[in-house]
Amino acid sequence: MDLKKLSEFLKENKVPAFRLNQVRDAVYKNFAASWDEIAVLPAPLRDKLKAGFRIHSVEVVETQTARRGDAVKFCFGLKDGHRIETVLLKLLADKWSLCVSTQVGCPVRCAFCATGRKGLKRNLSPDEIVDQFLAAAAYLKQTRGQKIGSVIFMGMGEPFLNYEAVLEAVNTLSDQQMIGLGHRHISVSTSGHVPGIRRFAKDLPQCNLAVSLHAVEDELRNELVPMNHNYPLSQLSKAIADYIAITKRKVFIEYVLMDGVNNSRSQALKLNSWLRAVAAPKYFTINLIPYNHTGGKFKAPAKERVQVFAGLMEGYGFETTVRKSMGEDIAGACGQLAGK
Repeated sequence: MDLKKLSEFLKENKVPAFRLNQVRDAVYKNFAASWDEIAVLPAPLRDKLKAGFRIHSVEVVETQTARRGDAVKFCFGLKDGHRIETVLLKLLADKWSLCVSTQVGCPVRCAFCATGRKGLKRNLSPDEIVDQFLAAAAYLKQTRGQKIGSVIFMGMGEPFLNYEAVLEAVNTLSDQQMIGLGHRHISVSTSGHVPGIRRFAKDLPQCNLAVSLHAVEDELRNELVPMNHNYPLSQLSKAIADYIAITKRKVFIEYVLMDGVNNSRSQALKLNSWLRAVAAPKYFTINLIPYNHTGGKFKAPAKERVQVFAGLMEGYGFETTVRKSMGEDIAGACGQLAGK
């Protein structure tokens, strides 16, 4: 919602200033999704607002729920006709996380990711990013009576290529007068945009940083993550080391395991060596993600191979998790979002 335009409208129509606070609280605290839900406003004012303002800048086109009920994918329509996807993930019995998008499509074009095949259409505005949260929160409140506890900037797009909008969105999400989500409950994932990592360390040191690594040899990473051509591993390692020195925070390393590509014992050893050259193992959590099918040439390793790789990294002293695939049956898992 564009609160600035709403404020101007209310002033022009000589509406008392406290009405703006009532709207803000209803939308950002109680997740009202329609003007009729904001009963504290006089009916004539609600009618005027209906005619001139949309509460959300995104419109729910479709929702799909995974068979296990642990993922809900939203297809949102934007004002210009573009579409994006956002996914609610049920991490525990009553704890939900929202994976939000920051761009329509993505310019990075990672080889294993469906989003990258779309290319970049445009960046999302701060409102379009935050309104994904508001729409999903309204849905969760209405359907399950539950709340979103954390946000992950890991949907469509490279967040640090839309840095200013992401920064403003995080500030809105964490503002106690707005949504009030703590910085420690907000994570931003990057494909390795070095300038963005450096800015992030200074601007949002209490938020979580995730780096999509996937390989620690430039030749292989160039193939998997083309951004590596611009910011090779030598630059990325320095940026991560500086981030840790500034923030004293752990970094989440995202590593999509692809059979016969990056899941061998030798690759695990190289990953260990590369990370240790950056910082001590205590500063990393490695999230292993078995490849989710996106129609490309890759395939996921057998579960046994995944466990072997995880065991090796744990043996090297790293906190290691294997991400449970959520929403794969609705094309809502990692790498599958395409705004269809």
